[in-house]
Amino acid sequence: MENITSDSWSNEYDLENKIDCNDLTNNWLYLIFTGYLLPLLSPKLRGFGKEALSVFRNMGRIDPNTVSMTEFGFDKIQELTDNKGMTEFIQRISDKHNFNVLPDQINEIAWSFSGDTNHGKNEHRQETWKKLLNELDRQSILNKMERSNRKNKP
Repeated sequence: MENITSDSWSNEYDLENKIDCNDLTNNWLYLIFTGYLLPLLSPKLRGFGKEALSVFRNMGRIDPNTVSMTEFGFDKIQELTDNKGMTEFIQRISDKHNFNVLPDQINEIAWSFSGDTNHGKNEHRQETWKKLLNELDRQSILNKMERSNRKNKP
C-alpha cells in the first residue's frame, strides 16, 4: 500500500503548479461573470449570506430581533405568522432606515405583512419585502408632511 503522505504523492497532485491564475483571469467567462453578472447578483447574494450567518449564529432559532434585516429575514419572520414578531421586525427596519413611523402605524402595517389571522378575526395576508419598504416609506413621508403642516398652522 502506498503512503499517501509521501512527497511523491503531494507533488503529483500539487495544484499550484497546474493552475495558472493568469489563464483563469484572462478567460472571457471570468470577465463576464465578475464584470456583469456578479454586480447584478451581489445584493441578493449578500442578503442570503447575512441570513445564513444569522441562522448559524442563532443556532437555527428564528427571532424577530436577531434575523437579518433583509428580504430573507423578512421571509423567515413571515413564515412564523406572528403579528407581534412582525411588529418587532418592522420596528427594527424603521429604525435602521430612519423611517418616521408611529408605533400604532407599525402595528397596523404588521397585520398586512405577518400573515397572522388573530384567530380568524383578520384576513390572512402576506405581502412582499418590496411592498413593506414602500409602505414604510409612504407612511414616513405622510407623517413628515403632517408634522410640517401642523407647524405652519397659526
